[in-house]
Amino acid sequence: MSVTKDQVVFAALLATLMTFWVALALMPWDLALFDELHVLWQVSSYGWVEVARNLMRDSHPPLYYWLVKGWRELGGFDRPWAYRFFSIFLGLPALPMAFQVGRQWGGRRLGLALVAALMLNPFYLFLLVLIRMYGLVVVLGGLSMFLWTRLLRRPTTFQWLAWALVQGALMFTHYYGLLLIGAQWLILLIRHPRGWRMGGLAALPFMAAFGAWIAQAYEGSLENTVRNLSAIPVRPMPWEVLGHLWANLLVGPFADGRLAKILAVMTGVLIGLLLPTLRSWRRIRLELAIVALLPLGVGALVALRWPFFAARYFTMSLIPVLALILSVLQGFRWKGAFPILILPGLIGVASFPVMNLSVGPVLSQDPLARTVEILTASDSVLAQARWHLLWSGDSGLSSYEWSDPIQRAQVMGRSPSFWFVGVTLYRANWEGWLQGLQATHLIDFQAEFPHEIPEYRASVFHLVRRVPAVRWIHPDARWANGIRLRDVGWTQEVVEPGHSVQWHLRFSVDQPLDRRWTLFVHLVDEAGRLWANWDAEPDPPTDRWAPGQVYDIGRSLLIPRFVPPGRYRVDLGWYETGTPGFPRLPLIQGTDIWTLGWVEVQPIREPPRWGTQSVGPVELQLPEMSVRPGPDGTRVWVQIRWRGREPAAFSGWEVALITAGGSHPLQRLYPIPEGAVHRSGWVTEVWVSPPQTGSRPALQWLEVRYAGQVMVRRPVWIFSPSVSWSYDWLFRNRSGP
Repeated sequence: MSVTKDQVVFAALLATLMTFWVALALMPWDLALFDELHVLWQVSSYGWVEVARNLMRDSHPPLYYWLVKGWRELGGFDRPWAYRFFSIFLGLPALPMAFQVGRQWGGRRLGLALVAALMLNPFYLFLLVLIRMYGLVVVLGGLSMFLWTRLLRRPTTFQWLAWALVQGALMFTHYYGLLLIGAQWLILLIRHPRGWRMGGLAALPFMAAFGAWIAQAYEGSLENTVRNLSAIPVRPMPWEVLGHLWANLLVGPFADGRLAKILAVMTGVLIGLLLPTLRSWRRIRLELAIVALLPLGVGALVALRWPFFAARYFTMSLIPVLALILSVLQGFRWKGAFPILILPGLIGVASFPVMNLSVGPVLSQDPLARTVEILTASDSVLAQARWHLLWSGDSGLSSYEWSDPIQRAQVMGRSPSFWFVGVTLYRANWEGWLQGLQATHLIDFQAEFPHEIPEYRASVFHLVRRVPAVRWIHPDARWANGIRLRDVGWTQEVVEPGHSVQWHLRFSVDQPLDRRWTLFVHLVDEAGRLWANWDAEPDPPTDRWAPGQVYDIGRSLLIPRFVPPGRYRVDLGWYETGTPGFPRLPLIQGTDIWTLGWVEVQPIREPPRWGTQSVGPVELQLPEMSVRPGPDGTRVWVQIRWRGREPAAFSGWEVALITAGGSHPLQRLYPIPEGAVHRSGWVTEVWVSPPQTGSRPALQWLEVRYAGQVMVRRPVWIFSPSVSWSYDWLFRNRSGP
């Protein structure tokens, strides 16, 4: 039965459309892994030139980063799924390009076979959904192969110019693209097709530009990465690199590494045994074999000096290699040999997890990130160490390097409030700077966050620039030990959740104090429930206060994003520093708190995201979930945003994991009083599950209920900390340590 041209075109288009929908189903919508966060961080934090400058200290050229930055400038996207969609968009043209390459080397049937092999290839699907350049590299490798084949047969001026342009794009997308370009030039120099000198001249400007780039970037990028990767105890030999690539190519990164290796060896042996049955070796063009295999062999040898041996570095050869393999299989007398390539790929595709959540212990799910995000979603983060920066790519926070004086001055100059994250172990490096900053800024949050790597634990501070008072009152409040509050300067009386409100407090003492006292400020609702507080000693401490002198003490209070809109009372008082039970100092009037006045907390007026759910008095946005493995098991973190369309109680919410063993209730990260939301502002909360244990990945369900009615039910994959379903497989061909 003959296959018409229209049928072939329809089949190729249908395969592309099916692959698009499969990629959308597999991609994690609100998750970005470590290297992906690097892309998002660069394009959102720096300008065009600064991105290129920073990549001179990274192991990649800038073209893909510039494309992603252009995508961000075009749409202002703030969620990882938008950038995954862009990567899929860049990588999908590989399918029609594969058809054209296959048609050139074996006709329409080989072209369709190559499309089928690529769309069912789990390695290609994995690369397609990454917020990385590898899907684009597959496309550029296929396009380069297509144009190179045309140059060997019927060269034209336009094709030489197009091929030169693709060379430049491939070089500036991934360094390993040079291997494919070099192999293609080798054949062209041997064959001398018409116009080859002109092709060399057309490629010369791109080569010169790339040479200028390498001259600037080599030391900080490639050599620096070599030094870092050389610390990895696994230094592969060339045959191990090729075996790793072959296993990825057949079965993909999410299948068990041992299975992949076994299937790869079996497939290679079968092809080798059946090779003598080929009708004619001429079916496999020698040029195709050289261009497909030479870059892999050279790349494997390069790993001896430069340990860049992950399979994804070789993606520029994916289409040429598949074209070569299918050309071999097409020449077999036994037509059933084709499943040798397809069946392992189907096994790999079936091994893909439901990627709606984290697939490993990555820094983007650090509790520090979730805590900071629930307190305030707009303030910048100034971090001392890069490992405390990368998590911000999947949140609403922008992060900057404290160690860079330009970035530090930028944040301090333009941000009325910001976070500082310092490495606790290196407190001596930043403590003096922080103390000096308090002449112009107030601290209203301070905590230390642990980390499974003790040296990574973080000291966190929220700083607010001091502003002048707009209204003064003169309460003359007196405490039993002689402390007097003489004046209160109000800076504002209306605040939104996630922001701070501050006061100027003028104190004096009637007599010297022999003890140190801590000043507390409380935010209390009309029913007397505590919603926010900040306790800190004044500077200087009270035991150094002298009678007759007035001390101007600034105080700021951070209003967390979970505080519902309403009218709140501001109370202050004193308790003895370091005393168990925090006994309060009474006023001479007999009470132990003084009411400064009232603050109006405004509703959060952010627009609802698509897909909100409504039940009774509440409206819920789709929850954002992440998984955090730890020494005691894996915890699920859930962030929900909701609002009451009419009075709605906090106590009505229930969040739980539903497993085969029963229901596991989650607890709020911050305990919230038994209150109600009376107005329609959005409230942000974070819930944390008990530790989940188990030796194998398990599918569970997250349920969010209000007043007993299910509002959201979403699947959650729980992975054991001992099983690393992330980039480990790509490096070591295995799914665990």
